[in-house]
Amino acid sequence: MLYFLGEIRVYQGIVFLASTLFVLMFCVFTRKTDNKKSFLWLKIFTVLFCAVGFFRFMLSDGFIWVINGSFYSGVFYDKVDVLQSILRWGYNLSYCVLPMCIFFDNRLFRNVALYICLPFSMLSTIFLNDYMVYFLDSTGRGLHFVEWFRYAYFMFELVLANSLPVIMGIKSKHCFNVKSWTEWKNFLIATPLIFLLLIPVYLPQSLFGYSSIVAKAFSMGHIVWLLITFLIVALIYIYFRFKDYNARYQVCIFLCLALFFHYNSLYLMGFSIPRLPIQLCNLGAYFFMICVPFKLTKMFNFAFLVNIVGALIAMVAPDISGGLFGFWNVHFIYEHSLVLIVPAVCMLLRIFPRIKVNSLKHMWFGFSCYFLFCLISGTILNGFAVETGFKVNYFYIFDLDKAFDYFPFLSFSSKFVLHLGRFVLYPVFQLIIYLGFIGIVCLFYLFTQMMYKVIDDHLALRKSRIELFEKITKKKSKAPTEFVD
Repeated sequence: MLYFLGEIRVYQGIVFLASTLFVLMFCVFTRKTDNKKSFLWLKIFTVLFCAVGFFRFMLSDGFIWVINGSFYSGVFYDKVDVLQSILRWGYNLSYCVLPMCIFFDNRLFRNVALYICLPFSMLSTIFLNDYMVYFLDSTGRGLHFVEWFRYAYFMFELVLANSLPVIMGIKSKHCFNVKSWTEWKNFLIATPLIFLLLIPVYLPQSLFGYSSIVAKAFSMGHIVWLLITFLIVALIYIYFRFKDYNARYQVCIFLCLALFFHYNSLYLMGFSIPRLPIQLCNLGAYFFMICVPFKLTKMFNFAFLVNIVGALIAMVAPDISGGLFGFWNVHFIYEHSLVLIVPAVCMLLRIFPRIKVNSLKHMWFGFSCYFLFCLISGTILNGFAVETGFKVNYFYIFDLDKAFDYFPFLSFSSKFVLHLGRFVLYPVFQLIIYLGFIGIVCLFYLFTQMMYKVIDDHLALRKSRIELFEKITKKKSKAPTEFVD
């Protein structure tokens, strides 16, 4: 036992020592360089940290089975690990907060990085063995590697998590302005919101189980979820609409990062071909992570149209069941909410130009390529389902029974089947889905044009009121003033 504790202390000591050396070496080697070059290197290491975190989602993690008093696949789980749940929640913030505070000169994110993320990274190092118990658990569904590799991998990640906020603080000479009421207000209001946005997918079930709230279409939980999603879009727009461009752009980037890491946490349940990011909403996490930071307008126009429509369809007819806090339900809710919120906020906050008729051409071309890929790859993979042991349902055009549950009026299309050896096509059904989706997107395009008109009329009215107020004020200032002797 003493040997075991000593061994754990050695691992912790290595991480803290390596973090200290990394900070010292970085400061020494960049002491004669300007801050611009220093932050360039800091950005490179931040991207490395995010990449390490991204791939760690694909490694084994038995924590997904910490379910508080619920059944999963006929097995009852009653394990609770509150400390590990809270540690993971706080540590999870680093994946999105560190890129924001290092790529942007943002005091809020720098405060969160130094005073929230750094303490959680240090605590995660102290309780490193608590993590390793789950990372080495044979029941984890990710990729299993030898013990030394898992230790080395997570320790390397912790070194970066401990070092990057410290280096950022030193190089930017950042310190919390305790005399500023605005700084306190922003920090105290934004920090809980950041925690809620970046909650790990498995955390609700690890703390509360699946909950007694039933997750099904048009249940109370479903309706509340829809209302909250649209309320979030409205509140973000109202708060940031008159902020400067950098503030509006940064909130969009932060939402993109949150969506990206939320989606990829799916791989904690195992990495397989059916779970590749082929579904349209899954691809949205990658689309927006590319087109928003690099401001690719044509790609955004395509993603804006197809992903909002796809997310709305999924949210109206959700594929959820059982307790609301289950892993898959939380994943489904967070991912589709963000797939809708990100493009809507980007457009409302004027990060990209308004979509025009030409955007429909980009949508048609991009969606046609995507649909054709899904049709070909899905048909081939399902043709070899006996050999591979799995089937795929890319863009939901292969599982007719499931589709007819939601759209029974399409059941007639099942009569039209084309067999090409082991490969099966449903040409009428798949053509209806293709044309139907494009038609819905075109209707959504018309809706956006109506919304543009409403916004323009509101702004014109607001501008006229301001001009009228200025004229009245100007007249009053020119009026003669009477003096009483």
